[in-house]
Amino acid sequence: MEGKKRIAINMVAQFISFVINIAINFYLTPYITANVGKEVYGFVNLAFQTTGYITIFTTALNAMLGRYITISLSKKDYESANIYFSSVILANIIMSVVMAGPTAIGLMFLDKWLHIPAQYVSDVKLLWFFIFVDFFLGLCTNCYGIATYARNRLDLGARRSLENNVIRVVMLLGLFYFFEPKVWYVGASKFVVGFWIIITNVYYTRTLTPELRYDRAKVRLSAIKELVKVGVWSSVQQLSTILINGCDMLITNKCIDAASMTLMGFSKTIPNYLMSIIGIVAGSFGPQMMIIYAEGDMNKFVKYVKSAIKVCGFICSIPIIGFTVFGSSFFSLWIPVLSTGEVRTVQILSIMILAQTVFDVYIYPLYSVTQVTARLRLPVLVSIGIGVANVIGSVVLCLNTNLGVYAIQIVSSVLLIARVFFFAPLYAAYILNQKWYTFYTPLFRGMAATAVSLVIFIAVAMHVTIDSWVDLFICGAVCGAIGYAVNYIIVLDKEEREMVGRMIRRKLPMFRS
Repeated sequence: MEGKKRIAINMVAQFISFVINIAINFYLTPYITANVGKEVYGFVNLAFQTTGYITIFTTALNAMLGRYITISLSKKDYESANIYFSSVILANIIMSVVMAGPTAIGLMFLDKWLHIPAQYVSDVKLLWFFIFVDFFLGLCTNCYGIATYARNRLDLGARRSLENNVIRVVMLLGLFYFFEPKVWYVGASKFVVGFWIIITNVYYTRTLTPELRYDRAKVRLSAIKELVKVGVWSSVQQLSTILINGCDMLITNKCIDAASMTLMGFSKTIPNYLMSIIGIVAGSFGPQMMIIYAEGDMNKFVKYVKSAIKVCGFICSIPIIGFTVFGSSFFSLWIPVLSTGEVRTVQILSIMILAQTVFDVYIYPLYSVTQVTARLRLPVLVSIGIGVANVIGSVVLCLNTNLGVYAIQIVSSVLLIARVFFFAPLYAAYILNQKWYTFYTPLFRGMAATAVSLVIFIAVAMHVTIDSWVDLFICGAVCGAIGYAVNYIIVLDKEEREMVGRMIRRKLPMFRS
């Protein structure tokens, strides 16, 4: 019971933080766009995508660190935990120093390899400078962020996120109010918030895991090799993720233009938030999943995974369906500087990005199973194949058809949908020694619920006119209530219904625990 209560605490705390983060960005994005120009705002998203390219090299060492330290702490093997902790800290610092030089050169000649409007070159370079400095500082102190995960206190991370958002919004509004609007203010605020993250991570490590201490004498090359040996597949997985989702804006910039890149950036905003919702829900089960696996009770582990799948699908599918139906109205109200044609383009791109997610949400926790069981090789090889095919296919379509910016999303949507139906459920069942169809049941039930909700939402949209945020909110609330009722009946079994009921009933007491 305590484990379920902690899951609920973590999930609700992260949701509150997430909603506030959305609210802040909901206001800041159109505000910044209107002040700095819609043709340049896309470079913010591209900068963050580019830092992801570097993580191809850092993920091999860091991806599995949380798993090893969590298991070591659960077994009270503090010696091993500190060996991993100390070794990775030193290795991350060395990697940061080595990569800083080439990164600095790349930033100096940024306008040589990107299409940047001439009047914004200095502004964009400064933006990227702050974002990359923040990235390397975060890498050097990455190990201190494990404490909240290892102790299953993700709610503390959510509270820290609230603090970060307050700092960021106050700083941005102050800079835009007192000085001439510049896009690099976004990078500067990220840099300042990064320092606060480092401070709080160190504090949580000291209070939650006082057993963890950096000790130069405990640095072991063997520990680094062990982590890299397992984590190299996570690194390749990161490469595949970048090839699938992290090259679209770069390809748009190089093959089309900066303005289209900005539209691509807007189209990814809400899908990224929706993916964050899925990550919050699925991630809330992660620590307990790791602990149960460490106990060695596989029947209990499989049962827990099934519950996580159903609850994740129940919670996350309705926002995706709602945005698919009412997205055009949302973008028209949210970013009024966009023309009708631009709104249509952004909405179509968003739907294409979400095409596989509406199905993926019903199996998403299965991706954590490969991490927990350290069975990463085949999923990574499949993902890298999808990624390579996506980049090649996107560029070929972009250069040889009149599809324009749509060409960049078509291939990935088709390939990712195929992965959902023909690989992920089968492989998870295989590594857990379950029947091949074990995880198709929640997927097909989810598809049925999605079809019913989609028809209802479309019927509502055809009979209402949305001219204001109030109209959109009312439609969203009504459709959301109907959609969750449909999911409650079709998706959840009795046990999952009881779990959701407990989460709702205990929401207020949880925050007093």
